[in-house]
Amino acid sequence: MNAKAKKLINNIGIFAIGNLGSKLISFILIPIFTRYMGTAQFGQVDLITTTINMLLPVVALSVADAVFRFVMDKNSDQVAVFTNGLSFTVLMIIIANLVYPVLVILNVNYAKYILIYLCVGLIQSLMQNFVRGIGYVKLFALNGLISSFVLAVVGLVRIVLQHGGVDGYLDALILSNGASIVFLGVFSKIWKFYALSALNRTFLITMLRYSIPLIPNAFLWFFTNDASRFFIVGILGLTANGLYAVATKIPTIINVFYTIFSQAWQISAVEEYEENRQGRFFSDVFNANAGLSFVLIGGIIVFLKPIMHVFVAASYFSAWEIVPTLLLASLFSNLSGFLGTIYLATKQTIGIMKTTVLGMLANVILNLILIPLFGLQGAGIGAAAGFAFVALVRLRDVKKFVVLKVAWVPLITSLLLLIGMTIIQLSLSNILMMYLALVMSELILIAINMHFLLRLNCKIK
Repeated sequence: MNAKAKKLINNIGIFAIGNLGSKLISFILIPIFTRYMGTAQFGQVDLITTTINMLLPVVALSVADAVFRFVMDKNSDQVAVFTNGLSFTVLMIIIANLVYPVLVILNVNYAKYILIYLCVGLIQSLMQNFVRGIGYVKLFALNGLISSFVLAVVGLVRIVLQHGGVDGYLDALILSNGASIVFLGVFSKIWKFYALSALNRTFLITMLRYSIPLIPNAFLWFFTNDASRFFIVGILGLTANGLYAVATKIPTIINVFYTIFSQAWQISAVEEYEENRQGRFFSDVFNANAGLSFVLIGGIIVFLKPIMHVFVAASYFSAWEIVPTLLLASLFSNLSGFLGTIYLATKQTIGIMKTTVLGMLANVILNLILIPLFGLQGAGIGAAAGFAFVALVRLRDVKKFVVLKVAWVPLITSLLLLIGMTIIQLSLSNILMMYLALVMSELILIAINMHFLLRLNCKIK
């Protein structure tokens, strides 16, 4: 247990360096870019990037996820895994580009950008998963810094100096992904892992049997996570989506920490499942993950308005009102993601798809009902409720594979405190009383959840 906890914390530390550095760059860029792009332009960029992120796993049949999982197997053939994964990805890129004339005929905006961004995104995703799977965690972490630095430089030139708007933002995204591919390829000596002789139809089919159930899962997760953008555009317009896009950047703070944790946890989850699925390791990590999330979200709510004053231009400030509900959505999303990792470790990818279908249906129904009634706030509530539903369903389902004991009393108490803090921020007009109530609530959250963090820490020592 000590060795497992130490390895998990070690990997978290390595991934933290890359992720925190890259996200810090991104956070610095947001207030700059929002001053040179209107809300409608920012809404347009958000819609394009959201669509691309939806298409990435669909076009390549999620083979990048299979590359990560199969290369983690004991005695895996790294050359066979990478060769088959990359060859299949290139084939799907060629097929995807055949639709370009159709996009032109349909007069799809930014069709060329969409296809280029899709292509570099597919290669980058596969290479990132591979280098992480073979244990090059430092290279993986450093890659985040490199790509973010390129994004910042190109973005500043194209958006700030040349006033490139949407085109400039997309240029920056494409070149940052391209720089990531070059960096990973050179420093991992990726050519050593590719050999035409390793192409194996049977092995590729085995990988695809694992990854194909993840295609609808990724697509449906998009609906659960991002479909609100399309409802907002359709019902409220692009300007409202620009405000929503900015509001989602604040919960990104939580998602950054969870991404760091998740990248390390996926490695530990596979190893733990193969060795001891009856141990307390899954339970301890789940409760510590939830506890840290509650504390971080509470801290962000306390300082939300000052953060927004510094973070965005004045025309975007009203977006703060929907941030608390989006923070709750990120909490349940991350807990769902933790439980989803158990499906990946056990290779039970059908289960992850089924649970996401339920979440998608709940999210779409709630968006259709709540956005017309409550505007952008309805989108936040719908996202939070949809992810909470997925988390509860998965929590019940994964107990078939591992022993998972949830500390329900602290979890529910912490959740009620966060909801109370949200209500206080939205309704209390007395500034002094509001901040006193928020700070007291945050201190209680820390007291409730510190036990779980200390418990995991004790296992490391």
